[in-house]
Amino acid sequence: MKNANLGLRIKALLIDYLYIIVYLAELFGLAMAVYFWFFKGIPEFTQIQSQWIAFLTTVLPITVFFTIMEAGKASATFGKKKVKLKVIYLNNPIMGSLIRNIFKFLPWQLGHMAVISGIYNGFESWYVIILYGLAILLPIVYIAMIAFRKDHRHIPDLLAASFVTLNEKNLM
Repeated sequence: MKNANLGLRIKALLIDYLYIIVYLAELFGLAMAVYFWFFKGIPEFTQIQSQWIAFLTTVLPITVFFTIMEAGKASATFGKKKVKLKVIYLNNPIMGSLIRNIFKFLPWQLGHMAVISGIYNGFESWYVIILYGLAILLPIVYIAMIAFRKDHRHIPDLLAASFVTLNEKNLM
């Protein structure tokens, strides 16, 4: 078993990110159509409503989708399949994949929380600054861990007892 290095994982991430962008663009188009068709414009939302909308339409479905893909037969997302990687779990793949993806997408959720809270309460709030800091710091830590650890694992991998490896079956 050969663990995937930073370069391969970044390639997989970029491919997955393209799929996420397509999903978000489609979601935006659908939301705008619904808002203008049924509400004659974008309705006003409270901060709590905005937080829930952001979570339920973006972070949650993408986390669930990635969890299903990585816990499934291929053990890989679209990007990992394309660069011939897979995720191996030492324990239950479903629980491991869920844990891994919750922590993998946590910075994104923290970023949403920071932006939405900043819009409603001001961006100089200590709460917003801490959320922004974590949203930026966690991905940097994740990338640094993949780059500098011999096993190329980051915090979500350690918490999920998982390894991203070369898919030897697809290399032949």
